[in-house]
Amino acid sequence: MTFFRQTALLLPSAFLLGVLLFLLTHGHGDPGFGTYPFFEQWRGGRLASASPEVRFIEQSLLFFLPVYAVVLLFILGVSLGERAMFGRRKAESRSGYARAFAAVFVLLFLAASAVAVFLGERLAGRVAPGALVAPALMAFAPFAGAAAALLPAAVLAVPLALARKRSAA
Repeated sequence: MTFFRQTALLLPSAFLLGVLLFLLTHGHGDPGFGTYPFFEQWRGGRLASASPEVRFIEQSLLFFLPVYAVVLLFILGVSLGERAMFGRRKAESRSGYARAFAAVFVLLFLAASAVAVFLGERLAGRVAPGALVAPALMAFAPFAGAAAALLPAAVLAVPLALARKRSAA
């Protein structure tokens, strides 16, 4: 459960990192700053006055926030179910492995999210050149980053936990 909580806390940061990387690596006239027709109709005439970067962030948020809300509801449901089945957890100190995993996972999660942005954009350029997929890509890259970082973080945390244990003894 702590993995899900940690992921939920990091998803907004990874999303903002992906958006920031996209904004830093693409020019003002980039086709990735286009507007979806449904978004243009929904926003009405106010859309024309917004800069392309602001539209991009708004469209990315439109895709990210509902999925993030579902993730939060899932975690809430699991937490409530766990508490109903097993009662309150006793306050225990975290193991050395859990602390090592948490530190490694944060770094790998953010790095994997950045890689997902760049690889997803490259793949979208090959598969559907000219298609407006950048806002949706920014919204789903953090979730791909979490999945991609899980196994490497679990493997890398083992030697770190052993090294910490050895140095403490």
